[in-house]
Amino acid sequence: MSSIDSSSSALHQRSIVIDALDVSKFDRAHLEKIKAGGITAINATVVMPGANFRQSVDGIRDFDALIEQNADIAMQVLTAGDIEKAKAAGKVGIVYGFQNAVGLEGDPRMVKVFHGLGVRIIQLTYMTANVLGDGCLEPRNGGLTLFGKAIVRELNKHNIVIDISHVGERTSLDAIEYSAVPVAISHACAKGLVNNPRNKTDEVIKAVAARGGVMGITSLPNFVCEFEKGDDPTLEDYLRQIDYMVNLVGIDFVGIGMDYVDGQDSNFSRTSTWGGTMAQANRVAVGRTVWPMPYAVPDSAHMGQVTAGLAKRGYRDEDIQKVLGLNWLRYFQKIWGN
Repeated sequence: MSSIDSSSSALHQRSIVIDALDVSKFDRAHLEKIKAGGITAINATVVMPGANFRQSVDGIRDFDALIEQNADIAMQVLTAGDIEKAKAAGKVGIVYGFQNAVGLEGDPRMVKVFHGLGVRIIQLTYMTANVLGDGCLEPRNGGLTLFGKAIVRELNKHNIVIDISHVGERTSLDAIEYSAVPVAISHACAKGLVNNPRNKTDEVIKAVAARGGVMGITSLPNFVCEFEKGDDPTLEDYLRQIDYMVNLVGIDFVGIGMDYVDGQDSNFSRTSTWGGTMAQANRVAVGRTVWPMPYAVPDSAHMGQVTAGLAKRGYRDEDIQKVLGLNWLRYFQKIWGN
């Protein structure tokens, strides 16, 4: 962890820190970087958003092998209690997550299969539309389909977090209303500050919080500042998003969801049913393909800078700990149990 003042460092080290989205290439070096940053648990994107069923299973097995080979510093998270166990053991807890539901291949029964394989978070759509509903780049802004509602029911039944980070406005609001339990936004920012198509409107943020969900603030530059106009992202831009969220819905519904892409290039992902590369999706969204992170928090090893930044802004220790991980922990307890 990079150098910060002793008080903030001590607070960070004793806190449960949860990063609700990490899409990096995972290997021993990345796990060590996460551990060095004092991060207790992360939501790892175990397969890219366009993966079919077989590719999804292969990705899960790859993560199973990664954890087995690095059992001294990593463990899988299946319940909220596992996050607390990871903290006590000094290990990195890994939550298996999907950023799209196309791997279900139109069969609601696959939700149970993936739950059995350890998946605990599934995002309904990615940038574009799938058979569940519309992603955030779809101009028609349609809502949940009948199949989408069936999948929401199955996700609720099997205690899998419903993630709406990349989901379109209408589909997001439908999912919030239709789900029997709170949904989450694992990684996004407020559209009220930066008008990016991936950022969330006040209406969606308030609806998530009103049901008891949590939103993880991402550090991607095109979400935290006017990146497409030439601005460079800073830690202050990131912290400003947290301030906005706290003022909008309160401290209890705000978390971290950095969306680090360590080891990935701009062409690493294919989007849902569209088939374009991530680089193409970025050009559609913001006109750039490169994602430099805010300078003070370029990767997981620097997560302590968020703690120090919040302390400098006058946040109380107990509120900083909520943002760092306790809000996510409370939410995961509701969905997964202990």
